[in-house]
Amino acid sequence: MEIEDFFKIYQNAAWHKDTTAMINLYHEQALIFDMWDQGYTSNPSEWSKMIMDWLGSLGEEKVKVEFEMVKIHQSGNVGFASALILFRAISSEGAVLRSMKNRITLGFSKFEDGWKVIHQHTSAPIKSDGLTAMLDI
Repeated sequence: MEIEDFFKIYQNAAWHKDTTAMINLYHEQALIFDMWDQGYTSNPSEWSKMIMDWLGSLGEEKVKVEFEMVKIHQSGNVGFASALILFRAISSEGAVLRSMKNRITLGFSKFEDGWKVIHQHTSAPIKSDGLTAMLDI
């Protein structure tokens, strides 16, 4: 896998609820800073469970993921990427039920089987009131 492949694979895995494809994007020792619940994990079984819980909780809904402003930098066996990531929950009838946009930064290392995420950080800017995340950047 090349770094640019991450974005298409992630989109397809989310849409098809393919937990295996999504989990395989990450190295087993990846450090994930997430916006939900515990905030971060470096435990591969916890990260796998979070992905399975997320995609498994959707029922009839699907998640359409879109990336904007993707920037990729790589040199040798190390690379990183940044983007805005839009999540849209889509009903079985095709209606958008809810959506949110986050920022994402990804660190990659190159292994024998290609590039894997070793670090991921998602965030949202906070309004100046200090209390409200701006999820529609």
